[in-house]
Amino acid sequence: MTTISPRIAQAIESIREDRAHGAGWLARDAANVITHAFDECPAQSATELLSCLREVGRALAQAQPSMAAVSNAAGAVVLAAEEKAASGLPAMRRAVLARARQIIDSWEKTSQRIVRRAEQALPRGSIMTHSYSATTFAILERLASRGSPIIATESAPLNEGKTTARLLARLGVPVTLISDAQAAAFMPEAAAVLVGADTVFADGAVVNKVGTCALALLARNERIPFYVATETLKVAPGRPTAHHQTPEERQPGLTIPTVYFDLTPARLVTALITEEGVFAPKDIRPLARRARQYRKALSL
Repeated sequence: MTTISPRIAQAIESIREDRAHGAGWLARDAANVITHAFDECPAQSATELLSCLREVGRALAQAQPSMAAVSNAAGAVVLAAEEKAASGLPAMRRAVLARARQIIDSWEKTSQRIVRRAEQALPRGSIMTHSYSATTFAILERLASRGSPIIATESAPLNEGKTTARLLARLGVPVTLISDAQAAAFMPEAAAVLVGADTVFADGAVVNKVGTCALALLARNERIPFYVATETLKVAPGRPTAHHQTPEERQPGLTIPTVYFDLTPARLVTALITEEGVFAPKDIRPLARRARQYRKALSL
């Protein structure tokens, strides 16, 4: 029998159905959901409350399985409650609110640190990018200010790359918007490729918008560096088991799958740019230890 209230269930479903926002945005939403769940869980003891919060956290993790930041944010808040369980419900509530607020408020500062590191790491010249993330957009804006033109792929399905291109153009940034099929034709013009991430695994492999792996393969073929900008909250232990996709559209003799994410192997990634430093893929593994703690807090 579930202890998740209808209001919390609706909030989780909104996160599940959200295709417009990136992992960072949804991670902050997840932290907020846990704080609201604290007040709505029908619990009379710390043990009952933790059981309820874990159920909500697991539901959040399952709502966006390709986005480690969502499960990590939920797990971090539940872990804060767990650490104060012996001190009683009021102390647990204070810990939950403080940890959630830290996750929400730190995102902008985290992004600013990544932007500064990216500016130092990326070469001058044209930068090719794929899809949209707030952090990657901030980096592109900074790079453009030093004279780097931007090449943006449209990033089908949903075409988030068009959003990137249009927002940059409004700021007066020189940007070329291309179809995904044109990436090979334009790749030789790029000094580097920069993308975001929805999840980074312990071996340095990256889950991001579908088309990212193809772009990384093209970059490798042209000997162009391929960078991934990511918050450390997106690092996860283990490896994915499958691509996540919507139900297939079927017509007589025709199947049309819609895949939103793909996996880029670590061997195609030049470096991961995080708020804690610029890492070779093989050096990201220690950051996954925190994620293991968060998963343990959710009993995953």
